Amino acid sequence: MEKSLSAPFDVAQEPGWPRASRNLEINLLLVSRNPTWSHAVHCAARELGGGDILTCDARGALARLAGTASHYSHLLVDRNDAEGLLDELADLANEVATPDTDMFVLGSADARRPHIRAVSTATSRSVIEALMTSPPPRGGPAMDLAELTAALHGAMIETRYQPIIRIADRRPVGLEALARLNHPQRGTMLPDRFVPQIEDAGLAAELTGLVSARAFADLAGPFLAGRDLRMSVNFPLDVLLQPAALDRLEEQRIAAGLSADQIVIELTESRPVDDFPMLRRSLERLRGLGYGAAIDDVGPAVPRLAPLLDLPFTSLKLDKELVQKVGESDEVRTFLAATIVQALAHGLTVVAEGVETDAIWEQMRNLGATEVQGFLAARPLPVAAVPIWWDVWTGQATPPE
Repeated sequence: MEKSLSAPFDVAQEPGWPRASRNLEINLLLVSRNPTWSHAVHCAARELGGGDILTCDARGALARLAGTASHYSHLLVDRNDAEGLLDELADLANEVATPDTDMFVLGSADARRPHIRAVSTATSRSVIEALMTSPPPRGGPAMDLAELTAALHGAMIETRYQPIIRIADRRPVGLEALARLNHPQRGTMLPDRFVPQIEDAGLAAELTGLVSARAFADLAGPFLAGRDLRMSVNFPLDVLLQPAALDRLEEQRIAAGLSADQIVIELTESRPVDDFPMLRRSLERLRGLGYGAAIDDVGPAVPRLAPLLDLPFTSLKLDKELVQKVGESDEVRTFLAATIVQALAHGLTVVAEGVETDAIWEQMRNLGATEVQGFLAARPLPVAAVPIWWDVWTGQATPPE
């Protein structure tokens, strides 16, 4: 139950307390059945000037963090009530980048999860000190070649999965596999913090191979099997043009026991297409094996879209930043409408990325897009979180308020 709190005094004036603003904004998600922890958290919130506290179980917290219905400034999880979902909750809190959702574990710190801070004692003072402490900065300086190589050869590369939804019936039809780097000192890093460095170092094929192998294993695994979902995997242009990369793709697919029509290869253009005949040969081989192929991040900056549409692609993905401006700019809306018409005329499925509101969903539906992807449905999810999100989205469980 959600409860609003208010406080009659300023903690910053209490002797012995850290300096704080009375108006610290708190919209807190609490996972705990322990009345002592609940009392400590509620008292701390009152003393900090008030806020909203929503208490729920771990599955409910995961479902709420997966979408954008509410933003939570803090996530507090009692490790005794985490239901085996502590890592998944930490992953989703990390995905909330602006503004951050700051996560704490209630109880002792876990050496296996050094980046999740802990509130060790169930007192209002301990909770106040935690809530008032700024989280460590994300990312950090660029990784050097030795770190990049260690990440690729170790167990640091992980995958997240963002659902793709068919507009006509709101059915989940696919997932896009997205890379994350779980660094022992830097924490979990989003792609913009490491993928460009990996590509610049000439290691894009290794990263692509790691992500596709993990994605195929997960698609065939217990969390995703039987849901009739396709899996989209990003391939930089330089990798797609390598015959050895397609050979490895086939080996991974066969090893996972998947059919090629369950997989879509998304062409990400780290550089412009210069050799269209060579790209056509690669795509024809890919399509001949049964894979789907998508043009990714289509916007005005994509050069020579018309020749790309003449190649044997099966889908086109609209750039998310453009999609998010569909209601603000006539120029953007005109471009999107024209692009969708061209894509549909070539028999392509059109996926609108970056759909974060019902209004954008309706605008993209009216323009003729066939599928959507974005925070309105779900953030990128750890694989174990997909079934929980699925139950809520498809109406098999009560959705978050």
